[in-house]
Amino acid sequence: MEKPMSALYEKTQGTMIAISADPATAATVDTATFLNLECSLKEISFTAGQKSDIDATTLCSTETENINGLPAPAEISLSGNFYRNDAQDALRTAYDNDDTYAFKVVFPSGNGFQFIAEVRQHTWSVSTSGVVAATFSLRLKGKPTNINAVEQTS
Repeated sequence: MEKPMSALYEKTQGTMIAISADPATAATVDTATFLNLECSLKEISFTAGQKSDIDATTLCSTETENINGLPAPAEISLSGNFYRNDAQDALRTAYDNDDTYAFKVVFPSGNGFQFIAEVRQHTWSVSTSGVVAATFSLRLKGKPTNINAVEQTS
């Protein structure tokens, strides 16, 4: 008898996100010291960069022919509560000094992503009956790499 399928998903509660304490490159990411951001963030949104199409159609083409152009960099938005601590201060410093920093996002399963990014923008806003909100926009340098959960051996 075949076992019924269950939903495949990654849980969000308990997701870890961290920024390197100092500027980093792909060569230094493995030795970086990381600061945790997850206790002040509520949402992480990733958008892969869209490649532009180059129209290569000619008079002898039988259909429209496109090839990929240069890839656009991916973007990540971090949203949550504004808070003055080492981790969020590192995000603001990254914006001020225009350096790249290393980031890690690890889901409760142990799977996740690691990437190098620059902070393009940071905002905060205040409204009545709430807390001060903060948003940080990141531009990735290169593609994110996978962090794979450690496989359990039985």
